[in-house]
This record gives sequence, structure tokens and C-alpha cells, in this order.
Amino acid sequence: MRRLHLLLIFIFSVFLASGQNNTNSPYSVFGIGELENSEGGRNMGMGGSGIALRSDLFLNLTNPASLTSIPLQSLATDAGINFRFSNLKNQYKSVNVLNGNISWAAIAFPINHTFGASFCLNPKSSVGYTIYSTKSLEGTAFSYPVTYKGEGGLSEFSAALGALVAKNLSLGLKGSLLWGNVVKTTEDTPPLGSAITRVDNTNYVGMLFKPGFQYQTKLSKNTVFTLGGTAEISSYLNGSSTITITSGSTTVLSTIEEGSQIKLPSRMGLGMALGYKSKYLLTFDFNRSDWRGAELELDSKRLSVNNSFHLGMEFAPGYDPQRRWQTKKYRVGALYQTGYLNIYGTQISNYAATCGVSFPWKKDRNSFNLSLEAGKQGTLNNQLILESYVKLNCSFNLWEHWFIPRKYD
Repeated sequence: MRRLHLLLIFIFSVFLASGQNNTNSPYSVFGIGELENSEGGRNMGMGGSGIALRSDLFLNLTNPASLTSIPLQSLATDAGINFRFSNLKNQYKSVNVLNGNISWAAIAFPINHTFGASFCLNPKSSVGYTIYSTKSLEGTAFSYPVTYKGEGGLSEFSAALGALVAKNLSLGLKGSLLWGNVVKTTEDTPPLGSAITRVDNTNYVGMLFKPGFQYQTKLSKNTVFTLGGTAEISSYLNGSSTITITSGSTTVLSTIEEGSQIKLPSRMGLGMALGYKSKYLLTFDFNRSDWRGAELELDSKRLSVNNSFHLGMEFAPGYDPQRRWQTKKYRVGALYQTGYLNIYGTQISNYAATCGVSFPWKKDRNSFNLSLEAGKQGTLNNQLILESYVKLNCSFNLWEHWFIPRKYD
């Protein structure tokens, strides 16, 4: 089984490193692209909630403080893949697109009774768009076609540590390395002369730190309440761009620009979870990130405060305390994000409903998880674009016993 864990992590890591796109949204033209959600298979079926989730059956990638719930002598592997079908439309046209990508690949283990650790690789943002427009020909009443294209995105490799500092209180810290490449192309096709193409190829690298806490207490014999919190500390991405301009097949300009920076905003999150008899679980998360002070090479009027709300429920109707590892679990949820982009006075919001199921697999804590998210982003107002999407996520949660001495007759 251990070889299967390592092979699974290797395969998923190779796909992640290849930087595949997971979006065709025109809103990914701004900044570092469309932000990815990589919370874990359990969380995605519960509206993306998870700040207060603790379990010895599932990994929770949302809050590093949850690492103290991993059982001793265990190695946990969690990896997921998603497929996204989207319908993009404006007042004049509608188009369907399909994307797929690796969601995350994580490994976690306890160090001792007090500490737990994890390593995770996942996409942080995706850029993928093609926009057709026109430009006026100066001095005339004519216009000519212009095409804007973008691809790439950021990846994240993180190491996290959780510590049990009191009987019911855990603290955690996650440090992440962010890196990636974004290529933005503009193609002008004037009626006279050769087509002019500008390619901006930018490489980014930076660090991100995320502390967290979880406090769990019993309200009654069968009821457990957990309060959790996380924060992402404001940080910078350093960029290096290569700009190339060609006219037809002739290179007009090729230059390198060093020292550009993107400032990412701080983010605060608070979550609550209420469990009853290990059979029912209700969760709620609130996150707030203020992008108005971020530096994304955008007009500050286009950036806003993003408030997000996540509600989830998990239930196990066939729960048996003697066979709890082999219990099928069902999940439902909903989410709403006000969005951090403000275009033409309209904030680009996102709302969705989710559902999911967890199937026990073979023995021990192993499980196969499915989740489905259906939602909408954007609007048809002010000549903007409405994206309706359905996202399917499949993930494996595998456990291995470590450091158990063999017994011989």
C-alpha cells in the first residue's frame, strides 16, 4: 500500500507541475487569474467549508491546526482531480467549454502526541481566456479585429505544522512557495500592413504564510462544538517579464523587465462546526479579504472586498460505532462570494450549491470521495459575461500504518 501512496503522489505532482489550465473564464484576464479552491474532497461537498473541521478519517487542507487530529502511527495521502463544464454567454453569444485539472496532492503524518505535519502541492490560480474585440482605426470611421489570449497560472507547494498546545486547543502554521508563469498575448490585425502581436511572458515567485487555530469542546455527552480561525498574511510576488512584439514574421522588440511586484491581500477566516453522535455535522465559514490595497497592475477602482460564506452538512444514516471506518457519508452545502473584481460598477459575485458522498474503500480509513458543485459567476448586466458551471471533483483518501513492529510466531 505504501508504494501505491508514493506512486499516486508522484503522478499527481507531475500533472500539477505541468501547469494545466482549469478555466476559460474571461475574468481570469485580471491579476494572477482565477483563484483555485483546494480544500479537500470532504470540504468541497460541504460548500467549501472546513476552518473548524477535525477528523481522524479525513485530511483537512483548510486549517493547519487540524493536523493534530491525525492518529499516531499513520500516514495519510489525499489527492483529487476535477472536471469543470461551463457555459459562457453575453447578450449576443453563448459558448460551452470543458476543463480538467489536478486539484491537490497531499501527504500528512503525526510527529508525536503533540505535533502533526503535512506537505501539499496544488494549483493556486488559473489563467485561460480568449477575448475577441475591435479597435478603431485612428482618423477613420473603420475598426479592425483584436484578439486577447491568456494562459498559465500559479502553483503552490506548502509545508504545515500543527501543535496541540492544550487539551482542547490546537495551533497551526502553513508556509507556502508560490510560483508560476502567465502568458498574455494581444493580436492586432489592421486592414493595412502586417498583423502586430505582443506577448507578455511573466514568471512569478513568492511566499505565503497561513496561521490557524481550532478549539474543540463537548456541549453535552453526544454534542461536540469546534471553533476555528485562519489568516493569510499579506505578501508579495516578484515578477520577471519578457516582452516580445512582432510585425508579421519580424521581431520589432524583445526586452526583459525585472523587479515587478504583485501585492496579495491579507485574508481572515472564522469557522464553526457542530457535531452530534458522530452521525450529523453542521459547518459554517466566513472569510474576508480586502483587495483594495492589493497591487495587481489594475485600476484600484476595479478591486474590492471579497466576503465569502460557506455552509455545509454531513450525515451518516448508517453509522455504526463498531464499524465507523466503513460508514458511507453524504454531504450538502452552499457558498456565496461577493468577489474581489468590480467592473463597470458591478461586483463579480459567485454562488453555488454543492453535494457529495464518501464511499469506504477496502479497509481501515480509506475512502473514495465524489463532490458536485453547480453555480454561477458574473452577470449579463453592463455588457458583462455570465458563467454557469458544473464542477465534478473525485478524490482518494488513503491511510497507511507506520512504525508498527512486525510479530513473528
